[in-house]
Amino acid sequence: MKVETPDKMELIGTRSYKILQKTVQFMRFLFILVLTVYLVFCLLTLVDRLFLMVKGDSFFLTFTQMRDFLTDALFVLIVIDFISAMFYQKRIHYVLSLLEIGFIVVTRKLILLSPEPQNAHLIFVLTFASALFFVLIFYFYKVTGRLRKA
Repeated sequence: MKVETPDKMELIGTRSYKILQKTVQFMRFLFILVLTVYLVFCLLTLVDRLFLMVKGDSFFLTFTQMRDFLTDALFVLIVIDFISAMFYQKRIHYVLSLLEIGFIVVTRKLILLSPEPQNAHLIFVLTFASALFFVLIFYFYKVTGRLRKA
């Protein structure tokens, strides 16, 4: 018994497909709106935290304070990259955004790890994963034409 699937043009022309398409567009818009509000609060919190750190310690920041601030800033960068990915039309740009987000997440985890001997294997694996993400990002930049030739 052969199962036949409808032609793509027939599927797009149906009323249920149009309703589903409008629902997905609305949900996408709502998601972008919620993420943008969240990003504004994240940025305000980050700026406030930086101001309080610098003001309170008279420009003397410890390594722990700088590391924590950097990881918070990388989290904000993840949110920014995620919002920008919502505006892309081509799938290859989504792939590139996911690679960038993965690279930032792995780098953030590497920063948070304490350099102790029991973490050596994990640090090595995360460093290798970070390098792989970095190479893949450059490859996809070249494929998408975003990497300019000198």
